[in-house]
Amino acid sequence: MADTAVIDYYGILNLPSSADLLGIETAYARLSGELAQLSILDEGHRDALKRVNEAYAVLSTPKLRREYDTVFLSRERHAEIAARKRFVRRRQWMQRIVLSALLSVVIAQAGALAYLGREHVSEAANTVLGPLLPGDAG
Repeated sequence: MADTAVIDYYGILNLPSSADLLGIETAYARLSGELAQLSILDEGHRDALKRVNEAYAVLSTPKLRREYDTVFLSRERHAEIAARKRFVRRRQWMQRIVLSALLSVVIAQAGALAYLGREHVSEAANTVLGPLLPGDAG
């Protein structure tokens, strides 16, 4: 298998990667029959039929399929892992934004409350913190 672009043979045959040999043969028979009839009329269908034949040749041979799966499925897994990491990073970023916004609201509210009730706040602070602060004891 070349390390360049890997062709999705499962996609060509419209099968899941867990398909068994019977499923592969059935999909191949269906697609090749349809494309063989259409290839008489159109050159594009001949190319599609070649791709279907290539997919069947690889997936129907156990040794070739194992080699193909090793490359194809590892690339799929790497793509899934990368997508998951992007999702987690995006979610963490959104959480930081939301937490920052909430913290800003709390700070603004605390500032407004302190300004509006500064006499009461300072009395309460002296009552609570008075014994702890040196210099005011008489």
